[in-house]
Amino acid sequence: MEIYYLDNSGFCVFLDNTTLIFDYYNNKPSKGNKNIDNGVITKKELNRNKNTYVFSSHKHIDHFNDCVLKWKEENKDIKYIFDDGILAHKRKNSTYINFLSEGETYEDDEIRVHAFGSTDIGISFIIKAQGYTLFHAGDLNFWHWEQEAGKRFIERAKKNFMIKLDDIVKKDYDIDILFFPVDYRMGINGDLGAKIVLEKLKPKLFIPMHIRKNIDKIDDFKKINENKDTMIWAIKNRGDVLHFI
Repeated sequence: MEIYYLDNSGFCVFLDNTTLIFDYYNNKPSKGNKNIDNGVITKKELNRNKNTYVFSSHKHIDHFNDCVLKWKEENKDIKYIFDDGILAHKRKNSTYINFLSEGETYEDDEIRVHAFGSTDIGISFIIKAQGYTLFHAGDLNFWHWEQEAGKRFIERAKKNFMIKLDDIVKKDYDIDILFFPVDYRMGINGDLGAKIVLEKLKPKLFIPMHIRKNIDKIDDFKKINENKDTMIWAIKNRGDVLHFI
């Protein structure tokens, strides 16, 4: 398996015959030409595998870009799995755009996707594909904003987060890869939600996302939170790739 970091919460995962692309929004390369090493999906990636799926957890501009719909021109068999809140595209009535709300499931011969909730807008995804279980959180997180919010807001935020997380915990998934926000815009405790999910879900691989301009802090997060059961990927730049078995 190869996992590429594309930007913010965007990733591309290559399995043996399936490609999964999550929350792609930045179609401008980090430098030079448009290619995956600079964080941009091209025709090459869209046709690398027999099966290609594009996921969008919600409509925020740092998670969704209309450009992904044009990929159908490059790969006629591509399938889209979108949060039901991305309403602008419902009118297309397309057989290849599948809309999910919290609690709904998409399944075909290659993958099974179940939509869980979020503490912002949209959904999070559990995906089973080729023997792997992946969880992409979208904007599910403990958004406490403790530096600017009051005690009641923080208590409500944590309660809401734990309700959404418990729905996932109850399913008792054996999660191989967990993509989850570590957002230090909330201050030094911007990783509280991540620490909770590490304890509750115990993934084999934890991948920080939504890290914005604080990517340099992930090394410390890794040193503190990695253990013998969970590897943490300390991403450095757009286009970085991790090979995972």
